[in-house]
Amino acid sequence: MRKNINKMVAFAIGISVMSGSIMPVFAADTKSTSTANIQTNQKTVLTLDDAIKSAISISDTLALDEEKIMYQDKTNDIIGKQDDFTEKQDDFSSVADDKKNYDNSSDNISLDELQQQEAFDEDILTNKVTSKYNDIVTSQMKIDEAAKELEIKNNDLQDAEFKDSLGMTIATDLKSTELEIQNLQNTQTSSENALKDAEYSFKILTGKDVSQYSLEQDVNFEPLKIDGSIDEYLDNVIDSYLKCTEQLVNLNKDYYDKDYEDGNGISTDDMETAETSAESAIKPTEPSSDGNTDLNEFQKYEDSLTTYNNTINKYTNILSLRLTYLKNKLGNDQNETSLNDNKEKFKDSLKTYYTNLLASEDKINYYKKNIEINNEQLSDLKCKYDLGMITDSDYNTQIVSSEELDLQLRSEIINYNTLKEDIQKPWIAFSNNN
Repeated sequence: MRKNINKMVAFAIGISVMSGSIMPVFAADTKSTSTANIQTNQKTVLTLDDAIKSAISISDTLALDEEKIMYQDKTNDIIGKQDDFTEKQDDFSSVADDKKNYDNSSDNISLDELQQQEAFDEDILTNKVTSKYNDIVTSQMKIDEAAKELEIKNNDLQDAEFKDSLGMTIATDLKSTELEIQNLQNTQTSSENALKDAEYSFKILTGKDVSQYSLEQDVNFEPLKIDGSIDEYLDNVIDSYLKCTEQLVNLNKDYYDKDYEDGNGISTDDMETAETSAESAIKPTEPSSDGNTDLNEFQKYEDSLTTYNNTINKYTNILSLRLTYLKNKLGNDQNETSLNDNKEKFKDSLKTYYTNLLASEDKINYYKKNIEINNEQLSDLKCKYDLGMITDSDYNTQIVSSEELDLQLRSEIINYNTLKEDIQKPWIAFSNNN
């Protein structure tokens, strides 16, 4: 009996010694966090805005966009000067004037489209940098949390080994704890490798080596506010996205109309008249070249042949121009149909994003309430811990669980912000699908 009592005393002392070591570890973590903050302060803080600015400054895509805009702007300027000079030489016909106006409008739309694409590409790049930045911070936080959880499990293993030495546990409990530790180690290694990959791609994107900086951990949550109906809101953002495409469709539709047919002499009536003339035209017979034919006969033949060829050529030219016109008309109709289809498809996708956004907002509110309750529970648990009613391991496990809730909230806020950005700027969402 006394031997058993001695064993229990030894066990209690052992647990106290081993379990007691974990709180100094977390206390040390708290101190090391302060130390880390001091060390962090020695590093330059790389804000998200700074990272975005850096990425923009080295982006080849944005540099090319700028070159395209400059080229189009100069081209439009040269064409404008050519038109001004031509007008001084000749009086434009209504057809030529319409063509000039069409070309000028088309060039202006092209310039607007290039400028819009540059803005889109900058938004897309900003989104990529933001995503990478948040991924790195989240990964670092998860690795830190996993390290604390691993510390707890290692202490649990020591407790289990001590119990096993006293014959107070079974082998499967020990093996189970060892397996949990192995799984945590594997997960941590995988997370660290993933973090290295993220840091590498971030450096390519921004030119910044994350190891030389400290990053901000805060993420802002601002619910999307919509004035009016969601349908009206989505219609407006889609119209903004497809503005240049729609302008070009309308321009071509207005240009290739009945006036274009009449002005260029390729209407149905013009074609029928030319066809009648071509069918009634008779190819002249070449005079005999026996030396007795009057030269005037050869001249009449040449004139008649020219008239005949002109009549045939006029008809074939009208057919060719009419065919090109009809192809343009068909292309315009196809482009208009495609535009309308895209509007419907994009709106359908954005409505799904909006549904997911509402669900994400509900999750955020749930996580916030859950964290409030957990903090109250943690406060009660701290009192029990101070009174010696629970072990260090139990208390530290609850702290890690609390940190996991914070990470869940952070991840959901990031998800919400991504969905909100996709809705407000659909070119980001649809570029990610390509």
